[in-house]
Amino acid sequence: MPTPLQQAARDYVSAGLHVLALVGKKPNGRVHGDNWSYEDSFHGTPAGDEVLALDASFSEDRGTTGIAILIPPGLYVADVDSDRAAQRLLDAGFVASDETVSAQTKNGIHVWFWYPDADRNRWLGDGRLEEFNDNRALLFKGFGGYVVAPPSLHFASDGKVDGSYSWIGPLVVGSMLQMPDILPSGAAQSFKASDQYEIIKPAKDQMASFTMQPADDVPWWQWERVWDYQTTGLERAIETASDGNQNNVIHWAAMTCREEGVPFEVAMERLMAAAERGNHPRNRARDSIRGAYKRAARE
Repeated sequence: MPTPLQQAARDYVSAGLHVLALVGKKPNGRVHGDNWSYEDSFHGTPAGDEVLALDASFSEDRGTTGIAILIPPGLYVADVDSDRAAQRLLDAGFVASDETVSAQTKNGIHVWFWYPDADRNRWLGDGRLEEFNDNRALLFKGFGGYVVAPPSLHFASDGKVDGSYSWIGPLVVGSMLQMPDILPSGAAQSFKASDQYEIIKPAKDQMASFTMQPADDVPWWQWERVWDYQTTGLERAIETASDGNQNNVIHWAAMTCREEGVPFEVAMERLMAAAERGNHPRNRARDSIRGAYKRAARE
């Protein structure tokens, strides 16, 4: 007769989940060795000897005290472990129902959500996107991580058992995977905004940067971008270029501008002004700048 932990491992794996054997909250080294991954875990449809191996791995003889579910793509688990985290989830539009998939933990609850773009851990409450402070409030665990699952034991700091995990609304019934709630709209909007910001923000070492032009009733990530280009150093190099080396410096400055995304019109205006301040021949400077950008077009 399997123990509750062994039966849970069978059910989770049969439902298509990937699982790990735990000691406390950490993967059991006697079972998994020093390394584990999404693929290097228990998964598939256990049968025959595989069931026996699974039962052995989740036994007291191996020192296993818990089970972790490796979070598949498309799912998030909100780790609600404080009043602030709970409020953040409610503010995002979450409303619990009898069908909500969630588990009771020692310090709070884990709430499961479906979101097709879920692919990694995410924070809801990262101040860069909201209040502009470092106020990380609620962690959504995603693909690449794992969550401790029922009926795992929980241990106090002194190593003694002080509780266990239990399902409020189960993720698996028998060997059937239940459909979690759809990710609250407030969280989805925040994550989309974060992704959009990551796509359009310039790297810190780029010359091109932008600010967002606010507009009423328009989400901030759709605001118009006002670009700025840091060319002061290049202009100074042109101004101070020595006789005989002027064209080389102007060409190098123009090549740098186009590689860093500075539009031709901006580069022409600024670098030509620097050439004039340095008393360099205007026609030759113009030809050097044009040549650099024409070369980029050919490449």
